[in-house]
Amino acid sequence: MFNRLATGMSIAVGAALILQTSAAAQGGNRPVRFPTPEQFEASAEAQRIIEAARMFVGDDLQYEYDNNCTFSGPQRAALDRQQAGLPPIENYVVEPTRIFDNMWYVGPTSQGAFVITTSEGLILIDTLNNTEEAQDILIPSMEKAGLDPADIKYIVLSHGHPGQTDHAGGANYLQATYGATVAMGKPDWDATLPTQQPDRPLAKRNIDLVTGSTLTLGDTTLSFALEPGHSPGSLAMFIPVTWHGESHKVMLLAGAVQTPDREAYEALEHIMNDIAIPQNVQGILNAHPGLYQDTLADMETIRNNPDGPNPLLYEQERANRYWSLTTECARARTIALEEAAGGGA
Repeated sequence: MFNRLATGMSIAVGAALILQTSAAAQGGNRPVRFPTPEQFEASAEAQRIIEAARMFVGDDLQYEYDNNCTFSGPQRAALDRQQAGLPPIENYVVEPTRIFDNMWYVGPTSQGAFVITTSEGLILIDTLNNTEEAQDILIPSMEKAGLDPADIKYIVLSHGHPGQTDHAGGANYLQATYGATVAMGKPDWDATLPTQQPDRPLAKRNIDLVTGSTLTLGDTTLSFALEPGHSPGSLAMFIPVTWHGESHKVMLLAGAVQTPDREAYEALEHIMNDIAIPQNVQGILNAHPGLYQDTLADMETIRNNPDGPNPLLYEQERANRYWSLTTECARARTIALEEAAGGGA
């Protein structure tokens, strides 16, 4: 087993985001990641913070405020609909969409994959739930987009959960078939490998990612920070993209801005205040369409008007307000949880 700590190193990665996990994987005893509605409402300090966060809304971030400044923060569309008593959204394979000049979305509506093209091959982030989904959904979607799976050089797994394979299940097959090198957050390697199931073996551990890691393939360098909360090793990925030839940077936040404790909140605060704002990040992505924005509608807009403006990119001043809003509303949830547990703010 080759295990290489990637802090500050320049190595290449491949990346794709994956398919919805099974119902069994979504259930079970899950750790507390946000306060209950009652705990959130009962915290005067949390309510003061989310009210003060309205200063960032202006006339163009109301959707983002409504999505972030709740007891749970952003949730998968399926969960939101379930809690609202609405029928589930139809799950189908999305038409492969070139969301940026050098980045594609492939996969289903519930959870998909991103493929980054570089001068020396492909970077894949996540691998769907299992070998069958990698074979039957991921690979055909890539080929339909004109992307050769044999060009996958690196796979980055955005995060992992013990006993689950919703983001990592196809990695073993892709690694064995195409020789791709696989990277994941070090804490999630540590947590998932001892609990892997014989019928769903995980990929061989190649690269450990931590805060400060950089991964380079050809003309593209990704950088990383740990975003614990959803899982100990959930990754924040900072990805250089272009749109109509103009350079931008976007981030993929695998941890869904969940901050169940002070450590997780401080990690998110670092991501937003020390990386996203100074580095002029202009977009936010997740494997689950609809978590941060109406991604399916945005991708349809791009497919229908590929020469138009990109709805996944925010003008910089608006983006910075969005990142500040996100940080403050996460702080409110963390404080509500601390107060509910009998701790201080």
